[in-house]
Amino acid sequence: MRFIIRVPWRGSAVSAVFTALAVLALAGCASVTPVEPPETALPDIFTGQNNNAGNEQHNISSNRWWQSFNDSLLDQFIAQGLEQNYSLQAAWARLAQSRALWQQNASGQYPDVNVSLSKSRSWRESTTSDLWSAGISTEYELDFWGRVSALDEAGRLTALSTHAATLTQANTVAGQIALNWFGLIKEGQNLALLQQQQARVQSALQVIRGRFQRGQAAVSDVWQQEQLLESINADLISAEGLRDSYRQQLAVWMGHSEWLSAAALENSELRAYQTQSLPQLDTTPLTVPVSALQQRPDVQQAFFKLQSANASLAAAVANRYPRFTLSASYSGSDEDLSKVFDNWLTNLAGGLVLPLIDGGNRRAAVAQQRAAVDENLALYQQTLLDAAQEVQQALTDERQSQALVVSLERQLELAGKTEAFQNNRYRKGVGDFLALLNAQQDVISLEKQLLNARWNQLQNRIQLYKAVSHGDFSKEETPS
Repeated sequence: MRFIIRVPWRGSAVSAVFTALAVLALAGCASVTPVEPPETALPDIFTGQNNNAGNEQHNISSNRWWQSFNDSLLDQFIAQGLEQNYSLQAAWARLAQSRALWQQNASGQYPDVNVSLSKSRSWRESTTSDLWSAGISTEYELDFWGRVSALDEAGRLTALSTHAATLTQANTVAGQIALNWFGLIKEGQNLALLQQQQARVQSALQVIRGRFQRGQAAVSDVWQQEQLLESINADLISAEGLRDSYRQQLAVWMGHSEWLSAAALENSELRAYQTQSLPQLDTTPLTVPVSALQQRPDVQQAFFKLQSANASLAAAVANRYPRFTLSASYSGSDEDLSKVFDNWLTNLAGGLVLPLIDGGNRRAAVAQQRAAVDENLALYQQTLLDAAQEVQQALTDERQSQALVVSLERQLELAGKTEAFQNNRYRKGVGDFLALLNAQQDVISLEKQLLNARWNQLQNRIQLYKAVSHGDFSKEETPS
């Protein structure tokens, strides 16, 4: 049903039209009430340590967390990656699209004004006449039920959700660059370690061959030592492959296609990994306040999605009510363009659209949006729980990896003493070869385990930093 009232006015009617527009526009301002998610029972502080009051603990930083490793090259690489990573650039472009869509939704809160100018020519026998027409028209929906403002709010919240998703991607880029850079360093250390092991085993092999030539050792002793040496050679091949893989992944995340070639290993920056060691981590127990979870971009994204669905529900409910529109026009026509507005007409029209029969379409739209709110509420709560679990798991892994490194360091110290003792006995001709071989294998195995444990410890620390980071690396760090 549509009711239209048209009232032609002249003279001061123009000001009356726009006065009416301004007054009636104020009558339709409605707001969307945010959804308040229920309280989720979470601890005030997350920690991977036992609750001992005497333990020294400190909170971790969520802003530019990679700077805690004191690696200038890593700082440089992440800064480049945040500028050049193509996936992140695409995320920023999606954010620009989302903000543009918000502006489209917001435009409904303002009158739509159009200006027209036309010229027509008529021919009758030998007479030709021109007619100029010009006018200004405007149309505006009176937002009595808050439909337009709700659509505006939904667009704003969707843009905020997209911004949070972009911050998540930024955090991912920083994390992947850190992991692949330290992975490159780790494989550099691994190659150096394997070369040291290779030299030690080769030296022992020369002793065993000498004893065999003197009839003091069996040929099987030589074969077993050669097999051990060959296993190290195989590990060297694998380490070189992993090194190249880390380099390639680093190039992809940084957007450096020129680093994908094998010649990139000659790059002065990438060659630095050959002399660097994995950073020493502070072993002070770390804690995370529950407030840090609310800063996580994935939690914020879920929250804004919930609020956007709620705003869309308000718009769907308002769409079931009558829609009021007000339009006005000012137009004139004349054969002479300069006299077009000497003979003008002002028109004001009010319109009412009342939905009567739509087959339940609007009612179904409301039901759909209510279900969308329920869905996003559940997803927000699940995201919050997943974030809490991720943080707690990262803290637990941090504690376990620290303990494992300490244990392996002690084991390697003891195994080194055993190897030195058995090697000395064997060189003197009083020791057993199998005892020496076992001691060598133990040391080699523990050296690998310790390097891998330190690497896992570093990966756990990066995962913990990512789990707490808000992803907005443009922010300045707030002193605690």
